[in-house]
Amino acid sequence: MRVWRVVAGLLLSMSLLETPGYSRASVLLPLVARTASGTLDVPGDLVELASAVFLLDVTNADTEAGDTLNVYIQHSPDGISYDDFVSFTQIIGTGAAANRRATWSALASPETEHAATGDATLAAGSVVQGPVAGKWRIKWVIVDVATAGNQSFTFSVSMDSQRRR
Repeated sequence: MRVWRVVAGLLLSMSLLETPGYSRASVLLPLVARTASGTLDVPGDLVELASAVFLLDVTNADTEAGDTLNVYIQHSPDGISYDDFVSFTQIIGTGAAANRRATWSALASPETEHAATGDATLAAGSVVQGPVAGKWRIKWVIVDVATAGNQSFTFSVSMDSQRRR
């Protein structure tokens, strides 16, 4: 699988799953100012990952205090129905930079064997441990209150992952 990574200002392509037991930092969602909700598919099949530490890096939340940003990492067995397994703590539009970290392990016992899929429904600040499907995407939900059209959050999502041995 190939992923894109920014190194010293250059956009480079590299293999995410090179060797067993590797640890690799990868940018899943590049740093960009966003004003609307959206999704971005993470390329490749990530079912071989054993664990990951995810980082939501918000460099600018220069908007009203009532505006909010919620970021989810989701998985899907079919690329159609997605389910949250990471929901970062909500970011409030106060202009302050913020970092949020989430740690996930595929090797943990599933928290629930049977559940309805939840697209952007996992409580903020939550991680569902256990195996996930190989298709992933990042989803962000931006809510604008009071003064319409002034919402803007500059953020990225990265991952430091380890492959199953």
